[in-house]
Amino acid sequence: MNPPAKGAVYLIYGNHRLLVEDELKKVQAKIAEKGDVDFNLDVFEAGSEPFEDALQAADTLPFGSEKRYVIVKEAQKLTAAEVKHLVRYLEDPAESSLLVLAAVDLKPTSSLVKAVEKGGRVKEVAKRRDQIPGWIRSRFKERGLQVSGKAIAYLQEALGEDLMAIEGAVEKISLYHEGEEAVELDEVVLLVMPSAEKSIFELVDRVSLGDADQALKLLRRLLQQGERPTYILSALARRFRTLLLYRALREDGRQEADIVDYLKLPKNQAWMVSRKFKPQAVKLNEERLGQALSLLVKVDAGIKTGEMDEEFALELAVSGLAALAAGKIPHGVSSP
Repeated sequence: MNPPAKGAVYLIYGNHRLLVEDELKKVQAKIAEKGDVDFNLDVFEAGSEPFEDALQAADTLPFGSEKRYVIVKEAQKLTAAEVKHLVRYLEDPAESSLLVLAAVDLKPTSSLVKAVEKGGRVKEVAKRRDQIPGWIRSRFKERGLQVSGKAIAYLQEALGEDLMAIEGAVEKISLYHEGEEAVELDEVVLLVMPSAEKSIFELVDRVSLGDADQALKLLRRLLQQGERPTYILSALARRFRTLLLYRALREDGRQEADIVDYLKLPKNQAWMVSRKFKPQAVKLNEERLGQALSLLVKVDAGIKTGEMDEEFALELAVSGLAALAAGKIPHGVSSP
């Protein structure tokens, strides 16, 4: 994939959030290859931050570089007025900037798609049903695992075209799988129920990335499916303790291979260090991780003493942790 031409606006959209996020990661990787972008990369979220701020950032000259990069996530939330502002920007875009928009659940006929098509580049990311088996195989391969055709067929039959659910199932299977043999049907049937279940691992990821809305939806669904609140809470605590340890090891000068060994991760889970812990730890400094663990201790104590209803306590934990990951201070959370 080649990045858009100089001065362009680039829209990535699709009906599957996971595919849009994967494509955005590819763009960000291309941007990172161009050198240090600490002072020339701005990331905004439509619906939470004024789009005008993103356009002003795009109009700002780069610092010590030839290019400035501005990313706007959740671009499907742009208002009609904001799309009009984008249209005006497209009439005379900054030559030294690249504005990247990422959107989910847009129709090809939407005003945003039509606007960018006229003056920028548009990429729709999608997977046909007949492409899903190959995609599932690739997700296992990324984790260093082979998978049988029968196991792939079962996953697709059980979870349909819900790529988020499939991704969560693949991760769950990879975490439980032992040995170098291929993942077989019997193993998958034991771990994945034939429903559109959202993996607890996806919930933990959403919380760690600051996506409170999706995390709360996943939490409620897991509770409806009968998942134990204590297991959800322990999974969250385990992730945030791991992120704190990851930051400490990185600050100590440890490389990723050393961190994999230190965390005693199996070979098929080594990918988690670069793909999960690294980007999630970037969002959380040591102070915020301390606040996160303090919140988890408070919620755990509230549940065990009966002072908090389990469901309310979990929602408090999920929303508070996600707020910390998003750079906000949730109500009632103080420094450890």
